[in-house]
Amino acid sequence: MANSISSEGLRSAVPESSSQLPKCFIRLFRAVFGYRKTSLTFLVLATLVTTVLVAFADNSLEFSVDLPSSDSERITLDYSWLVLQEISKYEHTYTSKHNDEVHDYLQDEIRLLIDGVPYAEYDNDLNYTNNIMFEVKYLSYASLSYYESNNLLVRINGSDASLPALLLSSHFDSVPSAFGTTDDGMGVASMMGVLQRLCGKDTVQPDRTIIFNFNNNEEFGLYGAKAFLMHPWAAQVKYFLNLEGTGAGGKAVLFRGSDYGIISHFGAVRYPYGNSIFSQGFSNGLIASETDYVVYRNLGGLRGLDLAFFKPRDIYHTAQDNIRNTNRKSLWHMLSSTIDFTAHMTEGEIDLDAEHSGKGTDFATYFSFINFFFFLVNIVLLVVAPVAILLLLSIVIYHNKGWDANFVNVVKYPLSLVFSVSALSFGTDVVLVPFNPFVANNSVGTLVFTLFSVFLLLNYCFLNLYNLVFKSFKGHQHDEKLVLLLESTLLLWVILLWSTVKLSKNTIGDDHTGEAPVTVLFGALALASLLGLLGWTFQKSKRSKTLSRSGCDYLSLLESLSAHYGASDNSDDCSSLSLNSRDIDCMETHRKGFSYDWLIQFVPMVPVSSFVIYNWGFLAIDAFHKSIQESMVLQGLVYKFVQMFVVAWAIPFMPFIFKLNSSIVLVFIACALSGILVLGIRAPLDAANPLKLRFLETIHVASDSVLNLVTVSARLSPMVMDILSDMPSVKRHGYPVQQQRGHDGMLMYCWNSTLMPHVVPGVDSVEDYVKIDVLKNSSTSSDAPFGLLTGELRITALKNRNCKLTFKNSDSIAKIAETSTFDAKETYSPVKTVIVYDSKKPSNEIHISVREIPDGFSKDANGNYLFKSSQGIRELQLNKLDWDFPYHLLMQWSPKIVDSVLSAGKISVLKLGIEVECYWSELSAVSDGRKGDFLVFESIPAYQEVLHYSPNYVSWANRDRGIVSVQRYIEI
Repeated sequence: MANSISSEGLRSAVPESSSQLPKCFIRLFRAVFGYRKTSLTFLVLATLVTTVLVAFADNSLEFSVDLPSSDSERITLDYSWLVLQEISKYEHTYTSKHNDEVHDYLQDEIRLLIDGVPYAEYDNDLNYTNNIMFEVKYLSYASLSYYESNNLLVRINGSDASLPALLLSSHFDSVPSAFGTTDDGMGVASMMGVLQRLCGKDTVQPDRTIIFNFNNNEEFGLYGAKAFLMHPWAAQVKYFLNLEGTGAGGKAVLFRGSDYGIISHFGAVRYPYGNSIFSQGFSNGLIASETDYVVYRNLGGLRGLDLAFFKPRDIYHTAQDNIRNTNRKSLWHMLSSTIDFTAHMTEGEIDLDAEHSGKGTDFATYFSFINFFFFLVNIVLLVVAPVAILLLLSIVIYHNKGWDANFVNVVKYPLSLVFSVSALSFGTDVVLVPFNPFVANNSVGTLVFTLFSVFLLLNYCFLNLYNLVFKSFKGHQHDEKLVLLLESTLLLWVILLWSTVKLSKNTIGDDHTGEAPVTVLFGALALASLLGLLGWTFQKSKRSKTLSRSGCDYLSLLESLSAHYGASDNSDDCSSLSLNSRDIDCMETHRKGFSYDWLIQFVPMVPVSSFVIYNWGFLAIDAFHKSIQESMVLQGLVYKFVQMFVVAWAIPFMPFIFKLNSSIVLVFIACALSGILVLGIRAPLDAANPLKLRFLETIHVASDSVLNLVTVSARLSPMVMDILSDMPSVKRHGYPVQQQRGHDGMLMYCWNSTLMPHVVPGVDSVEDYVKIDVLKNSSTSSDAPFGLLTGELRITALKNRNCKLTFKNSDSIAKIAETSTFDAKETYSPVKTVIVYDSKKPSNEIHISVREIPDGFSKDANGNYLFKSSQGIRELQLNKLDWDFPYHLLMQWSPKIVDSVLSAGKISVLKLGIEVECYWSELSAVSDGRKGDFLVFESIPAYQEVLHYSPNYVSWANRDRGIVSVQRYIEI
């Protein structure tokens, strides 16, 4: 029998019925669906374009959210927009007069809305019944805070008193440098819109009670939320929805949820948008801010959601957070979600009502379109997928189906990955980032597409060069894409196993709820691998001596083209086949089985994986890529994440990379080269992506001098020095701008300023802004019968709401009466007890023995606030509502003994050093009413100067609790 077959013999082997089929139809079908370079290239391009467009539409406000169509909802949106405009007129931080104006405006609106509604109640913490004192434990040192609350509370009583209440919460304060439109005016306006609907004439009383907490001073301690937990109404609450903003406009995203149970109810909103990658970012410290959510969840034990705006980060806490940088549709997205979630939760009993609130601690993995507990899916995939793959693989190998993959073919993909990942990391970390550290600030999209193109090109070149060098090892029946699929599946199985183990032990700080794409990618790869192996199991074993016609009927679609991987589009499908007489009967099956298995592998794997990974990656990048301006550590994480994202996005395409034709390779080359060019010449900063600088003017008042020091903090950037040195006041007086290296890649730029603030009307000298009177100073044994010394202070800060006290052992030595209870080994914070006197009471006497003060917080009969800590208190934050009352406090401390040798009946100890720093944030002009012509001054001219003379690619934010602070230091 001849070893080859002529074309005539081949045609004679084809039945007449088949020869009657239109040849053009067959050729068209093969051209479109066969495993050809053109077909594959078209699908790859279509997948990439579709991925980008669908993700853009899903994340776009314009394409995914519609403005209200009903009259009632349009009225609600109009009302909420008006509220947003009113509260965004001025910066309104807790330490400014405009904060009171926003408070009073909201109070008036609330009273108008609930007037005549029998089941609505209003309460205001302004009556001083809800002041709090607590220890801040998340800091690296002991810090104590005293806060006087003026939260605005509304309760819409439900018709079913047995149902636990739902809390809606937002904060009406801003930071000193921002107008607070998105943070958190959008949340306040949304809650006012919901309240307006609930108090409407045609609205039916809800079944469940709804409590509104319009809270204050969230920005510098989450004080308003903590105060609410002390309010009697808090005992009713089991669920909450916190509304927040850490960007400016866009879509409101479900940042995080306390557990899967409550997150599942978010599906009731009309435009659900969320991803647990944000929860992972918050929990693991990638987003350097917090919201009231942590108070309600961690301190209150409530179950709830955090709904917020999240980008762009460089506008967050700057003057660009204003009404001009948002729109009605953004407001409507948050407002409609709040309306829908509230209606769903309050229309009757839900499945969570029967559960104990303490059970709501399970972490949840979720993203838009899908709301499922992926931990269970992971377990199934980790067990079922490898078992099925190993079973089919053993059948293929044991029964000798003709798949002759060898060691050379198996190791090339791992080698290619190692090479391409190493090259990508080297190019990014060693070449690109040192050349332009802020490249991700302005060009993160270009960076991603450039690195993606480079990564695919590196693998394409390496794998094809490898095949060329080792072409003699390429088996006759070698299915290259299946080998890559199996190896990718193994790699993802290991990653998924690690992720699942971590998820089963999920904790704050080690959160893995945002890793759903790992599950999706592994599932898609495993499915494609199973389909490929399933095709091989239908191959006829090489052990068979003959090939019957019936056996040919079961030949896999793979077999006809298994010898032709890498063939050109125009090559004859059978021209390279070397057949003997036994194969003639099967030729028709070869012709019918034109290897279409690649299509059923590609379609369910690549498009789905590509979209999920791309959407997940860009959501995460949008959320924290601007953090490169906040931390050197975060800068490294951003660029590592970009590389990881690029590799993950490329993985689904890798098994098919051998068949890409020259046209798409040229496209990738063009993308890579143009991207490198853009990254090299584009400025990392512009008006849309500004450099974020933080400002604080500190006046150090000593007994013989006053030093006015302006401090600006920023990341390492040579242009910052040029910007600050160009300020007119700096050039006019010749004061040099000095640099001090700060923490985590930050720099402090300082200079002496001649531009004094005028934040207190009628007061000419800043020395009069803060005065400290020592009312009591321990010096005798009677002051310290139990080893503690006592000091009492009255701090008068004019037109002020916030001061900070820092305690430390001074370098000065004092002689005091000897007592036997001093411990010379004590080295931690010396202050053990702090008492803040109630300024509203006529008497400040302590109605409790010092020895009987319990650990932690307590109040005496006169309403004074007491706190005792055996570990010591290093810092005390004081927040009060009255602008004119002084701070009155007492502290007890354990002194550090310098010399225990008695001298005239006394021993030597270090004095207690107390640094007092008070903050102001008034940016409106100040008039001097004492003068006949009513002179008007800029309140903080140094801040106005940097705002006015900075380039348009610079945005300014506050560096601390105020724009101006005054410091005094005393020792007692």
